[in-house]
Amino acid sequence: MMEILDNAAYVIKRINELWGKKPGKKALHKMIFLIQQKGVNLGYNYGIHFYGPYSAALDTSTMSLGADGIIEFDYSGHSHLMSINERDFAVLPKELSREQQEIIDQLIQRFSHESPSDLELLTTAMYAYDHLEDKTRESVIAGVQKIKGAKYSVEQIQRSLESFAYFNKRFSH
Repeated sequence: MMEILDNAAYVIKRINELWGKKPGKKALHKMIFLIQQKGVNLGYNYGIHFYGPYSAALDTSTMSLGADGIIEFDYSGHSHLMSINERDFAVLPKELSREQQEIIDQLIQRFSHESPSDLELLTTAMYAYDHLEDKTRESVIAGVQKIKGAKYSVEQIQRSLESFAYFNKRFSH
């Protein structure tokens, strides 16, 4: 069995274990974005995309890991579901402390019941917050609406903002 030190593969492995299911591409992108928002730098830069924050480098990494047989993709449904080929590979975190691994696990568990759409909304709101000078709730809501149009109601956006405190994001008045 070959040992692989890769943080994207490690996050997929932990999601598989803690959620008991395979993450889709959208869920993985959002979870890694949230992990980085919580202060664990996995080295992925994000831009805004149709489905919220997106990292081209993360996409390239998962496709490369798939080509190497480390990540297995299930294309049977509407999403590209990912799991680790644990028959041939032992996936380990790359240069992550025990504390960082615990943060990753806590975050994966905390958001285990959120749909990919809920994660898209939360990460879009955080992306807007991070790119606004005016950090009021109203500005973030307007920012999400500018990015997402009418996809989410004001009430849905407000509910997503309840998670901001967990990420030490504070609103100005």
